[in-house]
Amino acid sequence: MKSTLFLAIFGLLVSSGGRAGELGELLRDTLHHPQIEAAQSLKNAAQAQQDAATGRYLGSVVASSGWHRYEGIRVVGVYVPGQPGLPLTADRIVQTGVNYSLPVDLFGVIAANRERAKQDVSAAELVSQQQALLKLHQSAAAYLTLRALQKQREELGFYRQRVEATILRVRQEVELGKTAGVEARYAESELARLIADEALLKGNLAQTQAELAEASGRESFLPSVGVTPLPAWEDIPFGDTIPARLAQSREGAARAQADEGRRALLPQVSLDANYFRNSGGGDDRDTWAFGGVISLPLGVSQYQQSAAQKHSAQAAVDQARAALRDAERQLVGLRAAYESANADVSALEKEILYREEVVKVQREMQRLGSQTLENLFRHERDLLDAQFRMAQSQARAVVSWSAAQVIAGMPAETYIAKLDTKK
Repeated sequence: MKSTLFLAIFGLLVSSGGRAGELGELLRDTLHHPQIEAAQSLKNAAQAQQDAATGRYLGSVVASSGWHRYEGIRVVGVYVPGQPGLPLTADRIVQTGVNYSLPVDLFGVIAANRERAKQDVSAAELVSQQQALLKLHQSAAAYLTLRALQKQREELGFYRQRVEATILRVRQEVELGKTAGVEARYAESELARLIADEALLKGNLAQTQAELAEASGRESFLPSVGVTPLPAWEDIPFGDTIPARLAQSREGAARAQADEGRRALLPQVSLDANYFRNSGGGDDRDTWAFGGVISLPLGVSQYQQSAAQKHSAQAAVDQARAALRDAERQLVGLRAAYESANADVSALEKEILYREEVVKVQREMQRLGSQTLENLFRHERDLLDAQFRMAQSQARAVVSWSAAQVIAGMPAETYIAKLDTKK
């Protein structure tokens, strides 16, 4: 159970200054990312393949029409010995008709193919869901990192103002002979160090903005400074994670493909019928036929292909087991990071309160001359470092939760609602 302190920091309300629904809007923009749309198209393609596999039960129809001119007279249609009348003959013959073939799935080849297509659809749906969550996580992580960096820039700006004010005061004291010149040079070196920190922070901000722009399409975006709500951690069954379910779907597809290959080695039966209108010699003649075909593959390659598919199916079984273990490892690690960040936030808030009191006292002591400037800046630096770590820990807790949802397969709209600050 979270402490009252933690709830105060990661409550469902954003501190004043955060615009309602800002992160939710970014995440909804992310859902239009080309990679997410491409994954959706691949899912649609897999569904079309399943429909095609089901359609094999209905057989195939081929309509054709052909025109030929021959070097000499030919029989129009088919000549049957003993038929009354003379056969039609011509050197220009037009043939138009239709052919229908219906497979008889005695040994379940089509059924196995349909099962493989069904598993492919399931895998494509999971990949589409995973891709959406990955991009949502990228946007959320970049957004939260930007917030932490902005908080750091804000605190660094306050510290720089204090250092600049100290430099002015020390320079005046040096001119009056109250302070040694080394104190002024030390204060100036501290300012130079702050300027270098600001340059590094600026680079980190630009890099994180680029990551957010790639995921959400928002260029040079800067979020409002505030606290993002931290959703509660919920236990996730390892077998229900996306990696485990995806591996299971691929295992099912590999098994169905191996089953299809094995059944294809058995005799195949099909029925067929055709009807043609043959024109030439000034008249038309119809021909039709129906019957059946039994075929048995005898080539070595078919048998070797079936053996290869069998091994692939066994590999998919092992991969499914490995995916389950890996999902467990990742979730355990993410929960540890989540709880660690939680503990850091609670500890750092107390540390910041303590260091603010220390710095306040040290500033007064330094002003009165009973404390060195070096000791004051050291305490100022310790306070700044604690504030930096506080902002990073807040972001790290939410990012750990977010990464866990990518593995768990939380629906995209639910994910957005959990992080959306609009209440």
